[in-house]
Amino acid sequence: MALSPELYGTPASRLDSFVAQWLQPNREWKEEVLDAVRTVEQFLRAETFEGEGGLDQEVQVLKVVKVGSFGNGTVLRSSAEVELVVFLSCFRSFQQEARHHHTVLRMIRKKLWTCQDLLDLGLEVLGVSQGVPDDLAFIIHTRWTSEPVTVTIVPAYRALGPSVPSSQLHPEVYVRLIKAGGYPGHFSPSFCELQRNFVKHRPTKLKSFLRLVKHWYLQAHHPGSGRPYPQRGRRVQMGHSRSEGQPVPEAGLLL
Repeated sequence: MALSPELYGTPASRLDSFVAQWLQPNREWKEEVLDAVRTVEQFLRAETFEGEGGLDQEVQVLKVVKVGSFGNGTVLRSSAEVELVVFLSCFRSFQQEARHHHTVLRMIRKKLWTCQDLLDLGLEVLGVSQGVPDDLAFIIHTRWTSEPVTVTIVPAYRALGPSVPSSQLHPEVYVRLIKAGGYPGHFSPSFCELQRNFVKHRPTKLKSFLRLVKHWYLQAHHPGSGRPYPQRGRRVQMGHSRSEGQPVPEAGLLL
């Protein structure tokens, strides 16, 4: 599939300008999207979920981490897809997270409908999307322009503890991860802060390059109006896509 003439015909010396003009979002749009997402984050932090299916009586959110393009600063213009990783008090091991993953997704989905602030933003729950791991997807709208924002929530075990180490992880973390087994990439959200920080604190030049890579991928694999719905077949982790042969949109490139 040929790339768009704009990118294909741009010489290397003008790629920085191409990114600034066509790919990098303006601050007003980005802030409006993040303002809507903050409503979701506030709901998660303030809510206490009633345990079910063998979980504790009360499940609390320990931390909410914005990952993906919005988390690391490589979001493309008009790509209003935000992924949140939620660390929960009920997960004390990788095995517990794997065992109760879908129970937690059901609990969060049920509670979404009790939040009036989200209902005011036109909440539309899409349901649980199959992936590595599965996630809960829904749509809300920005306050001023009513632009749809697709939000996904991924529950995770807080393997790194309260603070993310600036140096190497303790070897015991890897030992627990290996013993847990699981499909490749399933426990990747537990390490999302390391993934995010790896890109977030890199020079602007690298972030511009990552935007170009994502733009190229979308042009090559999702041309025109036939692009599949953003959250279907979304995540690529550990070299695996959601399903063989299924194209992966921008939000799933972990860039």
